[in-house]
Amino acid sequence: MLSMRHGALVVALLLSACAKPKEERVTSRQALTAERPQPRGAATVRADDRTYSAPSVRFSVAFVEHPPDTMRAVMLSAQAEDGSTWRFRMSVGDAFFTSKRATARLTPMNVLGPGLAVVDYQRAGEPEMAMDEGTLELTVTGNQAKGEVREKDGRVRATFEGPLTFECMVPPAWLSHANAPVPASPEAGEVRVLDEALATPRCRSIADAFR
Repeated sequence: MLSMRHGALVVALLLSACAKPKEERVTSRQALTAERPQPRGAATVRADDRTYSAPSVRFSVAFVEHPPDTMRAVMLSAQAEDGSTWRFRMSVGDAFFTSKRATARLTPMNVLGPGLAVVDYQRAGEPEMAMDEGTLELTVTGNQAKGEVREKDGRVRATFEGPLTFECMVPPAWLSHANAPVPASPEAGEVRVLDEALATPRCRSIADAFR
């Protein structure tokens, strides 16, 4: 169980969840820190009367050295041809590495942990909205992900599928020990860097599990 301090870190680095009840307007741009959606891609979302696409479903892992901790999230940020957007951010636990399955309850809370997810969307010309009731189910087979979002009454609200890409963030010293180049930190005070070559054993073992 993450402490409140670690939970806040999860939000800042990976999830950045919305905190509005029901499906009310999302007023904070900082609450939506998933990468901006791309208009075309291999991943597809079908929600309501629209089809959205994105390059992939992303699985992001960040290792923290002091104190030891691991933060894990699966994310998707998709866009329709008319400019509408649909996104989810889902925190997953260690069991996901082996089971390749996860079910999360939708929540408006700022601090997410395993078993919780955020879904938000914006139709062209309308305010951003967030769901806070229902569930998100995810299954990964090889490097392909698929899932669905269900409302509280069990009705399917959205389905998604597409390739799963993996990114792993580690303390810079880990790359030094792996004799790998250490990229420059993008922001002052950043304590994790992208292990793009999967040079560290922990990142490589997770990536191997999802090939």
